[in-house]
Amino acid sequence: MNQPPPITLREKLIFGSGDIFIGGSQVIMAFYYLRFLTDVVQISPALAGTVVLVSKIWDAVSDPLMGVLTDNTRTRWGRRKPWFVLAFFGILTSFVMLWYPVGFESETKKFVYVLLTYIYFSTVSTVCLVPYSSMSSEISTDYEERNTINGMRLFFSQVSSLLAAVLPLTIVDMFDDPSMGWLTMAVLFSIFYAIPWMAMFFFTHERVPLGKERSSFSLHSFLRPFQVRTFRKLIVMYFLAYLSMDVVAAVFQYYMYYYLDRKNEADLVIGTMLITQIVLIPAVVAAANRWGKAEVYRYSILLWLAGACLMAMYQKDWPDYAIYMIAALVGSGVVGCVVMPWSIFPDVTDVGELRYGYRIAGSFSGVMTFSRKFSGAIGIFTVGMILEFSGYLPPLKTMEEGRYVETLQAQPDSVITALQLIVFLVPMLLLIPAFFAARTYPLDKVIHGRLREYLEYRRGQREESNLDDEELESMKRLLI
Repeated sequence: MNQPPPITLREKLIFGSGDIFIGGSQVIMAFYYLRFLTDVVQISPALAGTVVLVSKIWDAVSDPLMGVLTDNTRTRWGRRKPWFVLAFFGILTSFVMLWYPVGFESETKKFVYVLLTYIYFSTVSTVCLVPYSSMSSEISTDYEERNTINGMRLFFSQVSSLLAAVLPLTIVDMFDDPSMGWLTMAVLFSIFYAIPWMAMFFFTHERVPLGKERSSFSLHSFLRPFQVRTFRKLIVMYFLAYLSMDVVAAVFQYYMYYYLDRKNEADLVIGTMLITQIVLIPAVVAAANRWGKAEVYRYSILLWLAGACLMAMYQKDWPDYAIYMIAALVGSGVVGCVVMPWSIFPDVTDVGELRYGYRIAGSFSGVMTFSRKFSGAIGIFTVGMILEFSGYLPPLKTMEEGRYVETLQAQPDSVITALQLIVFLVPMLLLIPAFFAARTYPLDKVIHGRLREYLEYRRGQREESNLDDEELESMKRLLI
């Protein structure tokens, strides 16, 4: 592979645009997919939740396998970028199949179709996320430049999330038949999500030298990242924050529809939350450069918990604007919890190189990707099961003047109570342990700078080591 040129603003922006698919598709899935299955395809909430959970069994194999495959890939374009071409075509096909409103009479046939298409989509997500996340640690080795790049990633992710939150229902409502509306939405978003992957293949570069070492796929390869203490801390922070976000996202539309009885404002409230996150990304990146990534993560949790408490206490006689202020408060906390784990991730792959003597960023990325998808599945499954057992009543679907009309049914008190408990208890139970994990996270900017110089020496990019034997052992005890 030829020596790549210095990274430019254009390259950073193109690489960041890859998160358009990752952030946007996750939001569409979290906000709409459960309701699409229960209200459009019309399978039971329990079966809908089961579809998503069962697919994670496959992900437990495919994600770490993809990590090994991308670590072992050796081509003239690098070891991550060739997979981006496959991702381009996979996104176009899988996203449309996912939202195809299959018309089987049998619920069993519907279940099988939904399960197979979801597994296909999940596999495509793996092909995208694992090489992409791995490359985030290799497009640059500089601590602050990585923060900037990951800030751009999250900017694109949040803009895409905003569009994914507010546009789907607008598109669906343009059609007399909601089923055709969902399918049209899927076609438009699949094109929007796929284009950046071809641009990344042509216009981005990997900047960490390719080693000769190869990995093999085994249970050990999956567990190997967990041997690194710094990674264990990161995965706790990452998984708990995203699980909390996914559960609340899955239930939020039901909360707006049935608890607040403000169906028409659901998109606006979600949009307020996401716009707040977009606006605050530069501030979060700047704060991380100044005070540290783990510190920003901890204070973000406190903001999020304050918003969750207010959301659970919300009464219908409060001023109308209050729900928007609460959404902004939640968004100001969520942004730090979303940005920081991915800003920390490239630094942790450097710790992995210190531990094993060569880079296994793909293996780390495989575990991160599986954790992300598993948290989304647990979120949808949990909400689906709670709605099922609390007695959720789906909308009534009738044909009036050639147009399908959905009529919401009044929900029993058990469903309303369940919605209140979910928006309050889930953040409390998940974010408090995440806060304490961040308090003991050991890798800061100064330590990473010394680690980076040592790794450059070990790769042959420096003539002398910056660490003596005692300092090196001390660093290993701290980080590994």
